[in-house]
Amino acid sequence: MNFFWKIFFTTMFVSITCFSMGGYFLVNSNMNALIKNEANIAYELGDMVYYSLNNELRFMDQYYFTGELDSEVFDFISNISESINIKNSNGKILFTVISDDIGILFSSLDKQFDKNLLNSMSEDEKGYTLKKTKEGIYLQALRPAVFLGYDYHIETVRNVSYIFETQREQYQLLVKIILGMLLLAGIITFLLSKILIKPIVSLSKVTKEISAGKLEKRVIISGEDEFALLSSNFNKMADDLEEKIHLLEDEAEKKEMFVGAFSHELKTPLTSIIGYSDMLRRKEMDKDRIHLCANYIYTEGKRLEMLSMRLLEFIVVKNQEIYPVDISIKTFFDEIFAVVENQLSQSDIYLQTEIEDVILSFEPELMKTVFLNIIDNARKAFDHSGTIFVQGKVEEQQYKVKIIDNGKGMEEEELLKIKDAFYMVDKSRARKQGGAGLGLALCDQILKMHGFTIDFDSKLNEGTTVTITMKGHAYEK
Repeated sequence: MNFFWKIFFTTMFVSITCFSMGGYFLVNSNMNALIKNEANIAYELGDMVYYSLNNELRFMDQYYFTGELDSEVFDFISNISESINIKNSNGKILFTVISDDIGILFSSLDKQFDKNLLNSMSEDEKGYTLKKTKEGIYLQALRPAVFLGYDYHIETVRNVSYIFETQREQYQLLVKIILGMLLLAGIITFLLSKILIKPIVSLSKVTKEISAGKLEKRVIISGEDEFALLSSNFNKMADDLEEKIHLLEDEAEKKEMFVGAFSHELKTPLTSIIGYSDMLRRKEMDKDRIHLCANYIYTEGKRLEMLSMRLLEFIVVKNQEIYPVDISIKTFFDEIFAVVENQLSQSDIYLQTEIEDVILSFEPELMKTVFLNIIDNARKAFDHSGTIFVQGKVEEQQYKVKIIDNGKGMEEEELLKIKDAFYMVDKSRARKQGGAGLGLALCDQILKMHGFTIDFDSKLNEGTTVTITMKGHAYEK
């Protein structure tokens, strides 16, 4: 059973049950009130009989208090009861006088019922009971009385059949009202349930569309209730899901491009190696030609070796853990400058440095790979002589290293691709200088592992500025 029908039947059940119980208690409460009212009337009639008899007997006290003529007393009271005519607005009052000693003394009632009620009553207590006959239902009321020193009870009877007939009619009316309410409440509940369930239906529809690949679909939010909150949270989840799926698609595309680029990078040197090897195998050549072919094979083999090592380094670094240590940044850069100085001098490139010495925490060997790659890329940006300026200083509790060259520079669209694996701005020039296109991809991976960032700013034929922000605590040595 879906949620709509659960709401519908639950609401109907609760509504009808509450209404039925309320109607039942209302009808019964009304009946009990009517019976209690009839009992009070019967008591009042008994009171009228009592006061009338007591008034007739008030002058006879001295004569009958001798204690020797009980039977005469009872006969006298019976005669007095028979002789008096007590009326009210509804006519003559019918009653029975019952002696607690000998039983009924007088009765003008046309219906006689057992007197078992007397057994459950005390001498000064009033009481009533209901009696059912073929002709109807009657209320038998008894009230205590004392005449001439003897205890009596006065019985009056009321026909209360109309109360139970009214109750039956009210029950029939209640059933009709319940059936009518069942129909009306069913229609209203159905419509309200449709309105209340609409956000869930919408949410379910959008969920199916998203699962079918329509990631841009979102739930329309209306109101500020729990369903609106649920829809809002669902939309946020869908946004995150869409973003992650796009990231996965980008990663898959990058991996596909990586494999394609790697295959392409392998193809060129392998083609050269196979071609020159085949020439050596098939043809008779002079020593110079043989030396030239062997040199090409050696050069392309070294390039394959470099590519393999770079690729291995890229994969290993991506999956290893780092163990940062506190390092003097000036000592760290002195070691780097000592490595690159000779190569820069041979390329007629002047290295200028300005390093503010602080203590930073990072993995030194991995970070050496980063700066050696970036400085080497700066070297490759020159056709002839030039200057590379390396500056390091604390800015806003972070240490920033800028590597600035005045080489060829890059166009703006190339800046978005230079961290991709195997991407090279000038492929032919990069291959001549031993490049594999994995350097900056490797640097970016190492920096991400440390929580550092790298930014590029370049203008064609003016130069490039690489900024590395080494976030975290930095303090003076």
